[in-house]
Amino acid sequence: MALRSNGDDTTQTVVPIYFGCNTKFGDAASTPLKMIKLHVEQQVNATFPLIHQVATTMTFKNDYNRILEGALEFTLPETAIICGFGLDVGKEKARVIFEQEVRKGVDPGLVEMVEGNIFRTRVYPIQAGRTRIPFVYSNGKYCSKLHQVNVEPLEGEQSISYILKNLAPGQPVYSVEIDHDDHNQAYFALSYRPPLPQFNENALDSQKTMFVCILWDASLSRSNIENRNHEINMLKIILDTWQSNGINVNLTVVVFRNVFEEPKTFQLDEQDYWSKLDQFLTNLSYDGAINVCQLATISTRVLNVTHYFLFSDCLWTVGNDDPTLFDRWTTKPIWILNANFAHESTNFSLINHLTNLSGGGYIAREKIVNQNNVNDIIQWVDRPQPRYINTDILNNTSVHGIYPSHSVMLATNTEQFILVGKMLSSVPVNIAINFMILNQMHRKELTIDKADRTFKNYELFRRLYAQQMLAELTAFPEKNKKRIIDIGMKYSIVSDFTSILVIETLQQHIQYNICPHQSRAALYNDYMKYQTEKKTTRIDQKSRKNSAVLK
Repeated sequence: MALRSNGDDTTQTVVPIYFGCNTKFGDAASTPLKMIKLHVEQQVNATFPLIHQVATTMTFKNDYNRILEGALEFTLPETAIICGFGLDVGKEKARVIFEQEVRKGVDPGLVEMVEGNIFRTRVYPIQAGRTRIPFVYSNGKYCSKLHQVNVEPLEGEQSISYILKNLAPGQPVYSVEIDHDDHNQAYFALSYRPPLPQFNENALDSQKTMFVCILWDASLSRSNIENRNHEINMLKIILDTWQSNGINVNLTVVVFRNVFEEPKTFQLDEQDYWSKLDQFLTNLSYDGAINVCQLATISTRVLNVTHYFLFSDCLWTVGNDDPTLFDRWTTKPIWILNANFAHESTNFSLINHLTNLSGGGYIAREKIVNQNNVNDIIQWVDRPQPRYINTDILNNTSVHGIYPSHSVMLATNTEQFILVGKMLSSVPVNIAINFMILNQMHRKELTIDKADRTFKNYELFRRLYAQQMLAELTAFPEKNKKRIIDIGMKYSIVSDFTSILVIETLQQHIQYNICPHQSRAALYNDYMKYQTEKKTTRIDQKSRKNSAVLK
């Protein structure tokens, strides 16, 4: 989760929310409903207002004279997760139970991950009239394709801002939250912005030679012409800037889908090189699946590369789910450019994995579309990237589960670095966080106080902690399937393998052997009472059976 900051300006925009395009469902048989009401509530930890939880309730009206099943797809950005007080069961089991309950005419609700950062919620029945579809997510933007909407969208990003007092570069902010499952333990979160140097825009090394390999994803998910044109335009501006600064660029382009095409070399000193490259990229056919894992062998196909530019949303559909395959490829910086809209699917987990390992970075649509960003991008690519190295624990050896658990890049010089972990709730912690900035070590020592038991616990840190764990695991979901399921179940989070299923009656919970969440106290108590009585009855029956045998 990131805090956006501009220099010493302490006004932080932390809740941008916006709504997207009025396009119809791809399924011609679906019935679009009107949204007649939108209600948004936000929850913030006052001592650490860099994260927040937003509950959104959308009211759709059923103008038809029949019962409908509702399906709404929505997209979350990189730093958001779906959580809540639903019931967490295996994804396939949740779907099966949903279908069974629908057939019985009962009112279940299901939220599941579809692909990448796209989620779907399903509700049945929607009676002739109106029903409400609420869901909760943590941090970041919410963007949804709305259909026949009569709630007027506003232009641009609509933001809520906070004033964070005494927040400046080098000044850490932290807070501690009691673990509601074990009050002897606590979750902590700290944010720190290391002092990063300012760079001169003209300080490029005009004597150097760059060996750039363009990796161009031509799979079906990249078929949006507008997005590709933005990427092609930005590529031209970057290459022109390098040329105007006297940098010698050797350029190789590799197109890939399920398999590689043969590498093509372009000579930038040729007068018509760009028309050839532009025509080549524009005339490609975009179809088929994507096998990102094949990129692990690119270093043996294209030699002496200094920079990789990967144009892709990283939505792999085939390939080996093994992170060690990328070890040779990630020895050089990988810069990933992706002009997808916020509501289009993107595999942020894999993107972060590749950029963190390689020392590259991610360039998203807002930077690609705005051509004024080109100098920032050039400077970003040209300089060594600041990196978080590790955390040293100076006292309180009970500190554990620190995330990030490995070295990661600092996204830009305007981002706060956030660290989370667990500690004893009754003992303060002294730690030191280590960074590498311009090939020099930067170390910051600080103290995290013990938990204040008088603070109301909204469990935001608990969810932030779970999100940080999942962020490291979901780049390779099949390899980490068991851990992802365990985290999703324990922390009530929708993931690749867990969905949120909401069912209402005690009989449903007993039938499907699903324990209600403790937040639904009456239902939870009735369920536990039933299970206790069932266990007691089973013991009595076994005892009577044994007595009968002895007689």
